[in-house]
Amino acid sequence: MFDGSARLYFNISTNFGLNSKCITWVMLFNNRQTILFIFMFLFFAGCNKSKNELIPEHVQELKNLKVYSEDVDIGKTISFDQEVVYGGSDDIFIGIHGDIAVDLNDLIYISNSFKKIIYVFEHDGQFIGQLGGEGRGPGEFSKWIKNLQIFNHHLFALDASMHRLNVFSLNNLSHIDTIPLAGNRNRYPELARAFPEIRNLYVRSDGTFIAEFVNHFSQERTERYENIDMQSHFYLLDSSGTISSKLIDFISATLTDLGIVFNLNQFFGQRLKGFSSDDQIYIADPNYFLIKTYYPNGHYKAAFYYPIKKIPLTRETAERAGISLLSPFGNKKDDLLEKVELPNTWPVLTDMVIDDQDRLWVATTVDDMNVFEWWVLEESGEVVTRFDWPRSKPIEVVRNGHVYTRETDENTGLQQVVRYRIEFSQGN
Repeated sequence: MFDGSARLYFNISTNFGLNSKCITWVMLFNNRQTILFIFMFLFFAGCNKSKNELIPEHVQELKNLKVYSEDVDIGKTISFDQEVVYGGSDDIFIGIHGDIAVDLNDLIYISNSFKKIIYVFEHDGQFIGQLGGEGRGPGEFSKWIKNLQIFNHHLFALDASMHRLNVFSLNNLSHIDTIPLAGNRNRYPELARAFPEIRNLYVRSDGTFIAEFVNHFSQERTERYENIDMQSHFYLLDSSGTISSKLIDFISATLTDLGIVFNLNQFFGQRLKGFSSDDQIYIADPNYFLIKTYYPNGHYKAAFYYPIKKIPLTRETAERAGISLLSPFGNKKDDLLEKVELPNTWPVLTDMVIDDQDRLWVATTVDDMNVFEWWVLEESGEVVTRFDWPRSKPIEVVRNGHVYTRETDENTGLQQVVRYRIEFSQGN
């Protein structure tokens, strides 16, 4: 049994966020010599200072923050077995794939924004039909097809340039509704500075929507190679598509003036967004392993943080990742490392997917620039497992015990979607 002073030391060390090694020392010494109290308290303060130096000040100031150790025990291992390839044959040539959605029966829906078509495949890869088409009529798309989502046996697809949402029945693959979006946006002065098109639209569990608007950066005065922040605004829309309230503002990306304003997201990253089945909102900072959680009404709830290693952004690491440092616009011989104020390190977080069990799948940059290390996390931030996955095969959807990736066939050069079965097993 511990005496009163021993319990005091333990509580102090816990509140200071000390590691278990520091706590063990105080328990051993306190039971022998009370005179060591001051020495050990200073020792604790040193441990705490060392740990907190790894955590940025703005992170430490967050309320309801959980800080996890970088060295975590992995309770499970994960493996993947390839099962099906979709749209990778000359018979059904999809071309450049857009969004992907998967229903409860493992039917998969793959959009092609250039053709304005959504292709539908059976779970075994058999092509069974298509939706949409180019045009401005019901069920058609005038420009891009975005934000394929499934809710209540319906497929939702955003036609952003027409400010509307097309709705299709999964029962007979027919168009059943077109919902006009944000027709009352002129009542919200802040949106006068936003692009006319909705950037993203997310379907909630009650049939309402979250619309993401972004500021029109052409109103900013910029110099060549200058970086500017892009701000996003989440607004709640009711089931008829009418804006009902504002939820969240946040800086969503860094843009660079290259003659045109462009998002060099492979260098700067961008805010990652996700939604749980009960409409909680997750927003992840690409510069840190920091994920914030918000209630469905947009109020801040909590956050969790892992102090993981950052990878230097250098010519060598860019070459290993196969990422060009030449400008994609303007003078294409311009060296971005010389012309643009790029970050010193690569984005810590590069992607986030939320599966149908409300687990977070988060991709991180590691020393091996050919892969991302993916972390599978519980809603609380606790680690389920980690695994390496090729950068060239981005994970798009995790559903029904399967991972769906976007890949390019090395022999044909055709883009395809590949399904893998997930196998979890207990770790050592």
